[in-house]
Amino acid sequence: MPWTEKLPSGRYRAGYRLPNGEKRYLTGTFAHKKAAKDAAIEAEGKVKRPGWRDPRAGLTTWGQWHDIWWPSRSIEPQTKKSDESMVRNHLLPRWKDVPLAEITRHDVQAWATSLVTENIRIVDGIPDEDEPRYRKPATARRIIAVFTVSMNAAIDAGIIDTNPATRVKLPPSPPEDPVFLTREQFTALSEAIPDPQDRALVDFLTGTGLRWGEAAGLHLHNLDLLNGVVTVSDVTDGIEIKPYPKGRRQRRVPFFQWAVEALEVPDRAPCGLKHRHGRTCPSGLVFRAKEGGPQDNRNFSQRVLQPALKRADLGHLGVTLHDLRHTYASWLAMDGVPLGRIAELLGHQSISTTEIYAHFLPTTADDIAFAMRDPRGANVGQTSNIRPFTGLHAVT
Repeated sequence: MPWTEKLPSGRYRAGYRLPNGEKRYLTGTFAHKKAAKDAAIEAEGKVKRPGWRDPRAGLTTWGQWHDIWWPSRSIEPQTKKSDESMVRNHLLPRWKDVPLAEITRHDVQAWATSLVTENIRIVDGIPDEDEPRYRKPATARRIIAVFTVSMNAAIDAGIIDTNPATRVKLPPSPPEDPVFLTREQFTALSEAIPDPQDRALVDFLTGTGLRWGEAAGLHLHNLDLLNGVVTVSDVTDGIEIKPYPKGRRQRRVPFFQWAVEALEVPDRAPCGLKHRHGRTCPSGLVFRAKEGGPQDNRNFSQRVLQPALKRADLGHLGVTLHDLRHTYASWLAMDGVPLGRIAELLGHQSISTTEIYAHFLPTTADDIAFAMRDPRGANVGQTSNIRPFTGLHAVT
């Protein structure tokens, strides 16, 4: 409830409360008590209107807001780990002491530009101008994305009105062309892996199109060796086992003998890893690390894949573990498997993601032959008017 207070000078000041109960006073004083009371009533009425925002809230610094916002985020553990690194190395050094209300779009654009123009190759504490190295636009975008999310949350909390991190422009990221191995190249790669269990994992990734986390988190009870079907369910991010793949939908993928030929089936003892669903694990990992637990993709690539590529004279291709998934899809497309079926096997939520393999589909005229029948024929409506292409006639 608004109130007035008489000052030693004989003048009056007006007091009111915010919706959270905090006391506030209007600036200035009044000669008459009624004028002070009317001003206090008006001020309290304004702050109780829908959409009112405390102008002092914008003085909260980004660092202070981070301490409030960060614990409230609900994200995957691996994403949280990555975001923490970006906050520590990029966001806090730049924005920690800056009030949210004072962050402008120009400030954010200048910071974003510096992320891709800064020479990050440091020698003896000094940027190396002879061999400079710059951050990729894609990396800068991930950093800016975390900042953008934090500012959106500040809008939701009623601290600021607009997000100054929107519409930030960066140089476009060059497309990373996937690598598609031929069957001959894959055979050379597989045969260049000396350890049978390492070879089994490469064969399985190529023969099923599973993502790394799906294969690394695969449990024995989801591998039906009798019928040649794998149920893609348990997935690992290297920290825990979660009961759904990317897209949050289980799928069943058939496989054939060559994809599991080198596999040594492990025992069914529980994997011993933390499971998000909290239930007891019914079996062990199919592709566990030698010391137990899930395989690490970086370690496997450095220890197994890259040396094998060099031995197979394929090192120049720049093959990654994810390219084995691309290879799987390209083989399906080349042999005429429809894109919709490929999307289903890969676990794509949208077929547009699968369209990068469309150029592998065989091109035939069967589906348009009747529509494009010879319009000059006598029996236009008859299928006998459809003749295959036999080549061009020589001009004499």
